Amino acid sequence: MKKDIFIDIKNAKTVTILGLSVLGDNELKNELEQNFFLHINNGKKKCSIIGESDNQLFQYSLVTDKAQENRISFEELKIRRDYFFKEIDKVDKGNNSSMYKIFSLQIPFFAIKADNQIWFLPSIDFNINSYQKIDSNNKLYQLIDSYIDYILNSSLGNKYLSSPNAELLEMFDQNKVPRGIIPRNSFYNTDLYQYVIWGLVFNREGKLLIHKRSANAKDNQSMWDKSIGGHIDFNIERSTHEAAVRELIEELYTKEKKEQSGHAFSMLSEDIEKVYFLGDWRPDDCGVDYLNHIKLIEKNKTKGEENWVFYKNPKTITHNTPRLLPKKAGERWLRVIVDSFIFITNTTINDSYLNKFENSKYLLVEPNKLKTWIEKGLDDYGRKFKITPDLKFIMTSEFRDLIDNVSFTIKYSDIRK
Repeated sequence: MKKDIFIDIKNAKTVTILGLSVLGDNELKNELEQNFFLHINNGKKKCSIIGESDNQLFQYSLVTDKAQENRISFEELKIRRDYFFKEIDKVDKGNNSSMYKIFSLQIPFFAIKADNQIWFLPSIDFNINSYQKIDSNNKLYQLIDSYIDYILNSSLGNKYLSSPNAELLEMFDQNKVPRGIIPRNSFYNTDLYQYVIWGLVFNREGKLLIHKRSANAKDNQSMWDKSIGGHIDFNIERSTHEAAVRELIEELYTKEKKEQSGHAFSMLSEDIEKVYFLGDWRPDDCGVDYLNHIKLIEKNKTKGEENWVFYKNPKTITHNTPRLLPKKAGERWLRVIVDSFIFITNTTINDSYLNKFENSKYLLVEPNKLKTWIEKGLDDYGRKFKITPDLKFIMTSEFRDLIDNVSFTIKYSDIRK
C-alpha cells in the first residue's frame, strides 16, 4: 500500500497533502526524497501542503496516549510536521513549482490527492499502510474532494488557515473562556474575542500622549490614536501587565528608533526593568497624595533619569472595535477583551522634547482640549483632526472619567515635575 501511494505521488502533476504527521515519520524520509521532493525541482509539479495546527497535534498526542505501545508525543508530532515543511522549503527555493503551504485549524482526516487519485486515512490512525485508495464512484471520494476544494479555493474555507510563520492569537468566547489558538486574521468580523491591552501614557503635567497612525497603515490610516495598544502574545507572556510593558517599549522605543533615521534619542529606555508596575489604580481614599510613593522611588534619581511607572485599570472591558480600511473599502471589526494601563513618564517628556521627532507623530494634550478637538474635528490651528474609533470610545465612555482622574491627580500631586 505504501509503495502504491508514492508511485501516485511521483507521477502526479498536481499533489495535495492534507495532514503531515503521518508522512513526516522518520522511516519514510527516503520514500519522500525519491518520490516527491526530488520531483518538485523540475518545476512541473503543483503542490498544496496543508499541515496540522499545534492545537490539533496536541490533541493527537492525547489520543495516542491511550495505549503506551503506540504513544506519540506532542514534540515528536511537531518535529514530523516541521520536517516536512523544511524539506519543502529547501526544494521550493529557486524553482518554478507552485507551492501552497499552510496550517489548518482542524483537519478532519488525512488525505492525499495525486491528480485524480485520492488516498484516505482516518485521523486517529498513524500508519502509512492504513491509507485506503478511494474509488471515484464512492461517496467518500466526493466528500474528500469537495473538502479539499473548499479549503484551497473558498475564502470562507481559508478563514481559519495560516502560513507556517503567521501570527497566532488565543481565542476567547463570549464568556471570556479560552477556546483555542487561531490565526490573527481569523478574528475580523466574527464573534470571537482576542485579549488586548491599551496603554494611556501621561506626562508629569497630566497631559495624555496620543500618536498619529501612518498614512500606509493597514487600517485607520492617518488618524490620531491612543498612546499604545496591542494583543497578548501567548508565546512569551501570561499576564497583561507584561504585555503592556512590551507594547510600550515596542511602540515608544523600538519602532521609534527605526523611524528616526538613527537619531540618538528615544522616548524611553528599552530596559523593561526601568518601567515599574505599581498595581491597580485605586486613588479613592488618598486623592493627590496617592502618588507620593513615586517620590520615594525616585528620590535618589537625577532629574530626567527617573523611572516610568504604571498602574492597571481594575476594570476589564469588552469592546467591538472598528478598523477603517483604506481606499473606501469599508470597515472590519474586532471583538476585544481589554485590560487598560496608566503610564506616567519621567520628567523629560514634554512638548519641546516631542518636537525633536521628525518621523513619529506624537502629541501631548490636555484631556479637555482633546475632547474639544474631537467634537469640532479641528485642532487649535484649524487643521482636520481625525481620530480612530478606539480613541473616540476612550474619550466618550467611562474611560473619560478615568482619564480625567489620572490627569488631575498627576497635575495636583507633589511629584517631581
